[in-house]
Amino acid sequence: MEAFEHIVKVYLEDKGYVVTTGIKFPIKKPCKNGVRQVHGHEVDIVAARSDSLILASVKSFFGSGGVSKQGFNGIADSKRRRHLNRYAMFNQRRVRNGILKAASERYGYPKDKIQFALFCGKFRACDEAVIRRHLEAMNVGAGSVEVIGPEQIAERIIEFPKSHTYINDPVLATLKLLERTHYLRGTTGIN
Repeated sequence: MEAFEHIVKVYLEDKGYVVTTGIKFPIKKPCKNGVRQVHGHEVDIVAARSDSLILASVKSFFGSGGVSKQGFNGIADSKRRRHLNRYAMFNQRRVRNGILKAASERYGYPKDKIQFALFCGKFRACDEAVIRRHLEAMNVGAGSVEVIGPEQIAERIIEFPKSHTYINDPVLATLKLLERTHYLRGTTGIN
């Protein structure tokens, strides 16, 4: 599991989800010769709770310019290099519907209880609003899309140091250490 995926896992666990990573769903896709081929499309995080199932793509991009509109069909500038394959779950209806169907069958959730999500550690500054609008426009019926940005994740996990419950997790231990040593500004001390 990648580091940012682990942070997202902690975020979702705090919301009551059981989380697993790197799950492949078989998607049938046509080949050039007309023969259908099955391709395993990996979903970064699958999070289950009694009332919902989340299928998430997780992109940190901390060491780069961030998630940009160039990754999304319909908003990418066709004159510039595009990265559409990174976001096949959002760009290709066939892939999204295949994952939705396979997840419903595998985990037993009705399709209207399954949600797609993009967890983003860093957006390209000028692209965040257009990406959010684009993905939220997909929210019609089953398989809606939620975009969770860095501020939303940080606001949730920054509350962990206030808990007196010990959970053996490196993210939570790091937060408690930073709070205890007063490196987390704006948080209250642990009693």
